[in-house]
Amino acid sequence: MALYEISEGKSATRVGKQTRRNPQTVMSWVHRYNREGLEALKYQRSGGRTPFFRKQSKKL
Repeated sequence: MALYEISEGKSATRVGKQTRRNPQTVMSWVHRYNREGLEALKYQRSGGRTPFFRKQSKKL
């Protein structure tokens, strides 16, 4: 959402204040998106406990 707001003309500082994020963090998201494109928007698990369910391969 922050990337959308910036593309609409808001500054990283303003988006940072609205989202309670450091403006430098917001800018790092922009730089990552510019570098990696849509790959940068993929969900990445950041740690913590293991998921309740794991994908299992189908056995025939």
